[in-house]
Amino acid sequence: MKGLRNFWVFAVVFLVTVGILNFVEHTQQSRPDSVQHDIHLQTTSEASGQLVLGRAGGPRKPAKQQHRADLEDERYPFRPIEDVKISVQTGHFFGGDFEGLEPNCTIGKTVINCRYGSSVDPHTADALWYHIPSMGGASSVQKYHPKQLTIAMSMESSEYYPALDNKDFMRVFDIETTYRSCSQVPIFYFDYNPNQLSKIMKPAKPFEEKKTALVYVNSNCGAKSGRSDIMRQVLGLNHPTIPTHSYGNCDRNMEVNGHFDKVELISGYKFCVAMENSITKDYITEKLWQALEAGCVPVYMGPHNIAEFLPDPEAIIDYNKLGSPEALMKELERLASDKAAYEAKLSWKSRRLEQQSADFQAKVVGSAERQPHTRCQLCRVVLKNRYRPQNFTTCLWNETWTRDYHVKA
Repeated sequence: MKGLRNFWVFAVVFLVTVGILNFVEHTQQSRPDSVQHDIHLQTTSEASGQLVLGRAGGPRKPAKQQHRADLEDERYPFRPIEDVKISVQTGHFFGGDFEGLEPNCTIGKTVINCRYGSSVDPHTADALWYHIPSMGGASSVQKYHPKQLTIAMSMESSEYYPALDNKDFMRVFDIETTYRSCSQVPIFYFDYNPNQLSKIMKPAKPFEEKKTALVYVNSNCGAKSGRSDIMRQVLGLNHPTIPTHSYGNCDRNMEVNGHFDKVELISGYKFCVAMENSITKDYITEKLWQALEAGCVPVYMGPHNIAEFLPDPEAIIDYNKLGSPEALMKELERLASDKAAYEAKLSWKSRRLEQQSADFQAKVVGSAERQPHTRCQLCRVVLKNRYRPQNFTTCLWNETWTRDYHVKA
């Protein structure tokens, strides 16, 4: 009897243990590694006549951070429905994006009737919106009532529109919404949301399937950065083993029949040119992100703080550090002849988010704070100011951001 009793005790302990292990395994398997979001951002193209600004959503903040933000919003005495009107004072490149009611705009439990448009009466509007590149450098900003805010918007570089660097010009604005990271509502060409992250994380084509060449697509032949002159020198080297294939309007040496998909084209090359049209802090356009998505190793020329935006600082070949066409070709030779070294430049694509650079991870978290859309974000800033007025300043008065930036008087 004693042996039988011991047998049943063993059997019960065994079954309970198996049950616990199966429960744990099922829980781990059913836990999603990531949350999927239905999000889309249409990037801009330097060659296109009209830009499409479409930040339609983004990842949620971590639960605790999101909860704190929600509590902060709830401390404002918002009504269930609030009207915010923003009068568009200039022309712009964004079609109908800044006309009409912005859908699905909320703050906490409050629905914001966030309305933009040139037809919004500037005398009664909560804010006046100005597209800096459309102002021609002339400041004709006028407030119509004491609580009214002025908004300066630009996705274009200050090298092309120097008014952005002029304190006398910018001091009339309360809110900045530009490519600069110090903006109250930044507008980045790459917004670090799940849809965009999934694109750049796509595996690259195998080393052996890519052309051992440098692909170059450029149709702005007079860019202030000097990229056309640099690439003309690269083309002039006529490198015997790493030729340069140019498909754009500048120094084209390849046959082009009609339109082509740039990302698909450059994905078939080991190296691709991704040089900005102008060099200034934080100005990073779709050229870089297209290259990273394509899986070619980009020869990049841009701002000095580019590493702050990358998943891995080694993901690019930084032309600024090489300094000459000859040094560039020597580096391409090295990578083309060493598969392991080449693939190390793309190793970031196989890493999880928490294995990417700390700056990149911070950008992903920060993306949630700019959602659901920059237009709605601006309405939130304006609404908060209605209840708790602030003394706003734009980037040129941000001492931290300007520490490594030359501000014109």
